[in-house]
Amino acid sequence: MAKIVEPAELLGYMDTSDGRRIPRYKCKSETTLTNTVTGEEYDSEDAMKSDVDNPGTATQEAHIKRDVRIFAPSLADMVGEVPKD
Repeated sequence: MAKIVEPAELLGYMDTSDGRRIPRYKCKSETTLTNTVTGEEYDSEDAMKSDVDNPGTATQEAHIKRDVRIFAPSLADMVGEVPKD
């Protein structure tokens, strides 16, 4: 199964009014692009786009199914911490 994987990334921190620093994340995601007519799975957005743009195929944008799986960080990662002075 072809998947497009976007890794998790720490974007920075947000300071709250009560002194906590909350981390801001971009969550890990896995996307599967499937042609619903042919069953073909694409390795990338570019591969899917070139199939749609190819006049030699009957593939249309409406034939593309996009399944996205998001991996959220644990609640322990989201609580944040109070800086020690």
